[in-house]
Amino acid sequence: MGGMFDPVHVGHIKVAAAAQKALQLSQVRLVPCSVPNHRDHALCSSLQRLDMLQLAVSEHPSLVVDDRELNRPGTSYTFDTLLSLREEFRESGLYFILGIDAFASLERWYRWQELFDLCHFVVIERPGFSGALSDELDRQMQQRRAVNVVELLDRTSGLIYDMEGLDSPVSSSMVRDHIARNRSLDHLLDPAVAGYLEKHQLYRKAVTNH
Repeated sequence: MGGMFDPVHVGHIKVAAAAQKALQLSQVRLVPCSVPNHRDHALCSSLQRLDMLQLAVSEHPSLVVDDRELNRPGTSYTFDTLLSLREEFRESGLYFILGIDAFASLERWYRWQELFDLCHFVVIERPGFSGALSDELDRQMQQRRAVNVVELLDRTSGLIYDMEGLDSPVSSSMVRDHIARNRSLDHLLDPAVAGYLEKHQLYRKAVTNH
């Protein structure tokens, strides 16, 4: 499960933990992006985002913070990350957890068609998503759709699985906006993460749209 995690919020952890349980995964790795290809850079440093992730998963033994993108120079391409994970876990099924809005942009990703050779896609449906899949992505969805978890377990990559009911109304931009406007962070952040933000006075002047 990748992302900027700028900052990590309760929605990230909810989705990761629920997917881990529902898909019977040994672990879910949260991989913070270093240099994004299709969006603005993070407002917090890599070390700060890493620290907050470690705090957020401290009570979730099946969630693991993976810093490989932060340690790799250049643009953080998902292809490179999945390739390195595949080399590390050669016989295991790999599941890339992402929202439907991110999946809808897949054709703009680096070497996107080869991603299906490296992982399964677990697409988190979002009731408020108003976009549409391209004809090509819709075709991929129809050809590769797994109807249940058992189908996923029979292969190590190549399928797409829809998960409903996991979407969270919380977003990192919402958290940043609340901080900048001195609004309550209750139910948005893990208390340890909220304490870290307060201690380091992060996002105090940042009202952004991303």
